[in-house]
Amino acid sequence: MYECSGGHVEGRPSRHRRGSPSYKLFVFGDSFVDVGNINKTENSLMSRSWYYPYGSSDAANHKRPTGRFSDGVVQSDLVAEILGLEESPPAFRTLGPNDEVDPSGVNFAVGGTGVSLGTPTLRQQVEQLRSLMRSGAIRKRDLDDSVALISISAGRDYARISGSRSSSDEMMNLSRSVTNEMKNMVKRLQDIGVSKVLVNSMPPLGCTPWESVYNNYTRCGSNGNMMSDVHNTALRQTLSEEDGVLLLDLNYAFKGFVEDGGAGQEQFTSKLAPCCYSSVRGGYCGQVDSRGRKQYSLCDNSEDFFFWDYMHPTQAAWKAVMSLLGDPIRDFLD
Repeated sequence: MYECSGGHVEGRPSRHRRGSPSYKLFVFGDSFVDVGNINKTENSLMSRSWYYPYGSSDAANHKRPTGRFSDGVVQSDLVAEILGLEESPPAFRTLGPNDEVDPSGVNFAVGGTGVSLGTPTLRQQVEQLRSLMRSGAIRKRDLDDSVALISISAGRDYARISGSRSSSDEMMNLSRSVTNEMKNMVKRLQDIGVSKVLVNSMPPLGCTPWESVYNNYTRCGSNGNMMSDVHNTALRQTLSEEDGVLLLDLNYAFKGFVEDGGAGQEQFTSKLAPCCYSSVRGGYCGQVDSRGRKQYSLCDNSEDFFFWDYMHPTQAAWKAVMSLLGDPIRDFLD
């Protein structure tokens, strides 16, 4: 393992391809990389990514929401750019009845996914790729120059335990279970022919507005950061002997922008508070009442904020983070 801190595939023209040659990208995981796999239903906590103000900074998509959990592009879009594509491959949900697959690949990620929790789980997403291969929509040779991106970064699997109430043994046992399953899915992808695998570490969850709100957005929460550290230690140990795998250290990259003393601490004037937040208890960014009145507040300039909502980075933050990780990814792929 390397670590950096810092039908068949159709030959039709694709706006997702920037230049040639380029890799095919297959994306798995959670809301950090989802580009529209959650169904667009009536505005709710889960479907909010389909409603304003989500997408309001995404010029490439006419500043409209596209199912991404941000004001604009997300990590999978920026990894796609590194690979020579315009943006993330299309969401799996958008495949037609004949499973026509875009030449750029497929994005299987769904907001709320975990290893053992969420629907679909990481394993079920990998099985969706296998089903496309069984149907002939993707052939073995289509994977010759392929890259997988795995993001289990939002801590869904750890939601049932709290750092303040759980023993260190309980946290370590759970982290081993989670990361062992991640390793199993890495190996499954490699076994079916995926050339290279990028795996996210877990960012400092204590620094997300979900936790820093309890410190009035003045400092990160220790419990969430401890959980991230336990997970990331287990992930490094689990993947340490694996070839063809690059661990993307989101933890280090995020801290560089949101913690005092970080290398990028001057880039964002608001490091821990969200740009978009609910004005009602238990609400969410983008929420409206039965009369269509906004139940949230929105900052004037999202480029000044690292966090978009209670958990997810802004487009500006994702670009800053991936500017640190871009060269190591390119070196890994060479």
